[in-house]
Amino acid sequence: MRKKMAIVLICSTLLLEGGGINPESVYGEAKQPAVMLNNVRLKMSDEVKPYLDGKVVMIPVRLTGEGLGYEVSYIKAQNSLQLTGNEHTYVMKLEEGTVTVDGKDKLAIDGKAVLKRDRIYVPLAYFSALGMITSYDSAANLAAVSTPQKYADHVAGLLSTGRYMELWQSVFNKEVQQALPVLKVQSVWEMLAGTYGPFVRLDSAAAASADGYTVIQAPIVFAQGSLKMSVTVDGSGRLAGLLFTPIAPADDMELPAGLREEETIVGAGTAHPLKGTLTLPEHTTGLLPSVVLVHGSGASDRDETAFGYKTFRDLAWGLAKQGIAVLRYDKRTYTYAQQYAGEASAGLTVKEETVEDAVLAANLLKQDARLDPERVYLAGHSLGGMLAPRIDAAGGNVAGLILLAGSPRKLWEIVYDQNMAGIQAMNDSDPHKAQNAALVDAELQKAKALASMSSQQASQAEPVFGLPAAYLLEMQQQDTAELAGKLTKPVLVLQGEDDFQVYADKDFVEWKEVLKHNPSAEFKLYPGLNHFFVDYDGKGAGTLEEYYVPGRVSDQVIADIGVWIGRQK
Repeated sequence: MRKKMAIVLICSTLLLEGGGINPESVYGEAKQPAVMLNNVRLKMSDEVKPYLDGKVVMIPVRLTGEGLGYEVSYIKAQNSLQLTGNEHTYVMKLEEGTVTVDGKDKLAIDGKAVLKRDRIYVPLAYFSALGMITSYDSAANLAAVSTPQKYADHVAGLLSTGRYMELWQSVFNKEVQQALPVLKVQSVWEMLAGTYGPFVRLDSAAAASADGYTVIQAPIVFAQGSLKMSVTVDGSGRLAGLLFTPIAPADDMELPAGLREEETIVGAGTAHPLKGTLTLPEHTTGLLPSVVLVHGSGASDRDETAFGYKTFRDLAWGLAKQGIAVLRYDKRTYTYAQQYAGEASAGLTVKEETVEDAVLAANLLKQDARLDPERVYLAGHSLGGMLAPRIDAAGGNVAGLILLAGSPRKLWEIVYDQNMAGIQAMNDSDPHKAQNAALVDAELQKAKALASMSSQQASQAEPVFGLPAAYLLEMQQQDTAELAGKLTKPVLVLQGEDDFQVYADKDFVEWKEVLKHNPSAEFKLYPGLNHFFVDYDGKGAGTLEEYYVPGRVSDQVIADIGVWIGRQK
């Protein structure tokens, strides 16, 4: 269910050298911090040194700014400081706690620029306003400023030189150290190198900031291909996310003739409105049946773009050709990613992540005068398929459910099976095999203990298989098998025989058992299709490598869904 290559690594500060600077009474402070600039100690004279103003680190702006490639000037008439570079101009008046960007946008910072001994000092936070990554280690009395490019280079450098323990100890925070063992970091990187060849370089990075986070994205080039590396950094300079995804080829596919698409909003007027697309046949008579598509795990866009696939776009276009309206929308954790990053992710449940918005989407279709409110269906993929019975019971109240590669089992049971499958594929002579098996068994024991926990206890417990314990417990309390067993409405269960994330011999079989009392349930198993219902038998078949080859949802699957909906009149 979890897309293992879309692994999010929650991490902490960059590796920096320790050490301090001898205090000088001229600055009036008992301790003076050292400064690292792009992982190199900033050399300063005895007359120009940083200092602490309470808890605020003050650093010499000219020396630091020029070290980062900015032109620094003092505008005497305005009693202000100006930095120019990176296609922007930043102005900060002395004794004021704001920075003006390009003469219009004003950003508040913690502290003010001051003139001291004929030198201008600014708070460390000033450079955050310039798009830099800043941090201060009070224990080591060490401040750091990095450009987004150098920050990303440092992360890639630690990985590419095999310094996994260094990365784990110096960059990851405690929560991720608990959830993500060093061996897991190593196995992910080695899998990438095994697929794409040796690391070559990290290309030019682009950065954007929102809600106190900076997201850095850069192509990471291997000998036999490239990926996109996305690094999320929080306001304290700690790395809050690391994601490797394929660089999608130029998608020049146009909307097929005979179809039209309209932009819409799911949850308009709520705290989390989501952009969506409604696909319709151009020429219709009478009220149309419709389908709302519900995503799998992870932060997905409306196309459910994953690796080389756009599963929901394929389904929307294929079904609309058969006279069925289809609504797809950006997932809440995709649109509001920063609200659910870092510590905030610990309190997230599938109710907020998926269920609430899917109910709103279904009701939006029922309110459209062109669509038949009695023929609104819900198609859930992967985790969406697992949650479909719950969405229906929570207010979706749809005409029928289409479960694509879902499961009635507990999520942690599936994740356990996925991990064990990977371990069993390892060579018996590999010393990591036994170590990984022990780690997975430890996670299994934590998962089994969930049943005896209260919600409060789970909120304070360690992650289980890298997922918050409270997230998994809340799912268990809304048991999929129990909810599905009560269904009497039409259900279509679809499964790829070559799916190595959700299993034909376990999950598909279990659906038949759970739904055996529902005469309206139908089941289809497709030879050769994977978790995304793509037919692939080339290099790397049966591994994550196959997902990186662009593919489209099987026409047969789309046709079968359309025929099934047509028979529900």
